[in-house]
Amino acid sequence: MNFVLPGQPTTLDHEWGGVTWQATPAAALIGAVYHVNGNNGSGNATLYTIGGSYNLSKRTLVDMQIAMTKNSKAANYGLNANNYGSGAATDNPLPGNSQKGIYAGIQHSF
Repeated sequence: MNFVLPGQPTTLDHEWGGVTWQATPAAALIGAVYHVNGNNGSGNATLYTIGGSYNLSKRTLVDMQIAMTKNSKAANYGLNANNYGSGAATDNPLPGNSQKGIYAGIQHSF
């Protein structure tokens, strides 16, 4: 038997869109918007991201993203792929708060 706490979503509706502009053969700029609506009064959130990538070779690239999530007063969705909830266990913001972050990495295909 599954128990659902009040305000905890059991289903989520997602919408998203984005664009990539290939500025040079090696460099691309990327922007996207993601939106989620949760049921059971869990609210909604919108994530905005902008960033880019640069190909160092055919198999290696560096990339960076700057992102911000804006939550409704009942929502606490974070930038990471965490479960619903808040606190140190998930790194999600408190309900109604926003979260900002930067991601940078190197990707290599083997």
